Amino acid sequence: MNQPYLNLIEQLVIAEVQEQLSNLPACFRKYRSEIKIDRVMNNAIELLPRSFKTLAEKYHDPHTRRLRIRIAVERAITDMLDDLKFYYVAQTEVEDEENIPTELYAKK
Repeated sequence: MNQPYLNLIEQLVIAEVQEQLSNLPACFRKYRSEIKIDRVMNNAIELLPRSFKTLAEKYHDPHTRRLRIRIAVERAITDMLDDLKFYYVAQTEVEDEENIPTELYAKK
C-alpha cells in the first residue's frame, strides 16, 4: 500500500497530534469517544503556525488543503489507535457527499 507524499504542513500536523495523544492522562484513555479525538484534531490544526497556513492557502485550493490536513491528522491518530485503545470514526470535510473517501489510503 503506497502512502501519498506528506508536505511540511501535514508533517507538522501529524507531529502535533502524536504529541497531544502521547500526553493524554491515563484516565482519558479508558473512554471510547470520537468527540475527544476530534477535539485533539482541532487543537492540532489550530496550533499550526499562521505562516504555514498562509503558505498553504497561497499554493493550494483551500478545500483540498483542509481535506489533506484532516487526512494527515487521521493518519496520525490511526497510527496510535492500537496503543490508546480508542474507537475513532474517520470524518472528513467534504462538500460533495458522493466523493467522500472511504479509505484513508486508496490502493493503486
